[in-house]
Amino acid sequence: MRRLLLTLSVLLLLLAPASTASGEWFLDGYVGASLTHKHDFTFEAFDAELERDAEYRSSAIFGVRGGKWLDGLPWLGLALDVSYFRPSADIQVFPMTALVLARYGFLPDDEFKEGRLHVYGGLGGGIFITNLDGFIGRFEGSDTSLDFGLDTRLGVSYRVESNWAIFAEYRFTHVSPSLDINAFNTETSADTTFNTSHFLLGLSYRF
Repeated sequence: MRRLLLTLSVLLLLLAPASTASGEWFLDGYVGASLTHKHDFTFEAFDAELERDAEYRSSAIFGVRGGKWLDGLPWLGLALDVSYFRPSADIQVFPMTALVLARYGFLPDDEFKEGRLHVYGGLGGGIFITNLDGFIGRFEGSDTSLDFGLDTRLGVSYRVESNWAIFAEYRFTHVSPSLDINAFNTETSADTTFNTSHFLLGLSYRF
């Protein structure tokens, strides 16, 4: 609970400046592919700490992001992001993260003085909800874990007209949940890490 309260406080502090500054609002939607990198999970059994292959895989990812580029500092932005992916067949992850964004523009013209083409990056973190309903490796479990995780981005966007942009993005997320499993007829806690690369394509509405 203390970790959850700390996370919510950080999110509010990051987003508070956006409520008092005018600027360009945006709403993004994206789809793509996620690849959770190989990692083991550890658990206690027979008075010893055991380690097993978690058997992670690639999956689809879906997400939405909303925020604004600040008027006084048009290269700086703040955003909230919500998404969904599956590190394995029986594990679902729902990240909800706050991001600080920075961008640099190219190809300026009369309509887009900051540039039609932007390279941007983002850094932040927030709440990751992990749900296990089935197997992690060869062990069965049913549990939900709420953890703080990290979120980084690097992408490129292009304004196709006044209100619309398209973008391609690489995203990396990191979270270390703990999930209850049944190992050798004993209830125990399995600790693991999801280091995941996401390759995204999306559409952005600016207003």
